[in-house]
Amino acid sequence: MAQNTGASQEHVSLCRCGSSLNKPFCSGMHWNVAFHDPVPDPMREPTLFEWAGGYPALLDMTRIFYSRYVPEDPLLSPLFAEMSPDHPERVAAWLSEVFGGPRFYTERYGGYRRMVSQHIGKEIRPEQRALWATYMVQSADDAGLPSDPESRAAFVAYIEWGSRIAVENSGVGAKPPPNMPVPRWWWVCNATPAARPSAIEGDARAATETSIALPGPGEALQFEAHIRPLFRPMDRNSMLFAFDLWKEEDVIKHRRQILARLEAGTMPCDGAWPAEQVALFARWADALKPPAGS
Repeated sequence: MAQNTGASQEHVSLCRCGSSLNKPFCSGMHWNVAFHDPVPDPMREPTLFEWAGGYPALLDMTRIFYSRYVPEDPLLSPLFAEMSPDHPERVAAWLSEVFGGPRFYTERYGGYRRMVSQHIGKEIRPEQRALWATYMVQSADDAGLPSDPESRAAFVAYIEWGSRIAVENSGVGAKPPPNMPVPRWWWVCNATPAARPSAIEGDARAATETSIALPGPGEALQFEAHIRPLFRPMDRNSMLFAFDLWKEEDVIKHRRQILARLEAGTMPCDGAWPAEQVALFARWADALKPPAGS
């Protein structure tokens, strides 16, 4: 069969993308399809499940834990001697649901009641709990889960909280409430990765500054085109408790206070704006003055 100009020499399947130059065949490479990575919403707060890398990342972690650390430890190995072959999958499903992901554990294994039933009567000792928590955190490192301060604080907080609940529920005479919901864990004290400037990002601010196109001296200023781009997602996030730096009406209302902070070099918190950006904001703010006598 004659090929079209530029067509791939590979013929591996029928074209289903509609963009092959060699229809009805398609190499699967999709050279002519304009695929793009999705652009994340800078103000959407990711779940801990998403930040960790989803179920595959958590499963890597639990498999490392139960294959590398449990068998070699004389305190932990008896505790898990009779665990089911799919126990790592069960724990990964539980953590996925707890960290804001799909309801994997509830749908596959039975929810909170099922989890609690696995601990009743086990009489987990404090030293076993401490080792479990230590090795789980080490397994997170081994599996390459994010180690930034914010996500690791949330992860360790749950590991400590959850393991201590397990000890409590496993004690002699313990009667855990049977119908509690699966806990949902989130960022500790709203400390998300976007809530603070990083000390190791280097020239991140300089890169942002070079991407801002400053208007000419006589050009009319527009909030969306000239003012909003001055405020990074991190700047907006840090001020949302008071007002929204990406909403024109909020910035108009608070423009004098904002300008005073900009001129003093105390806003943003990670470094003063360049003089030309401060002047641009001042020019925009001054243009909003009401006419004399109004």
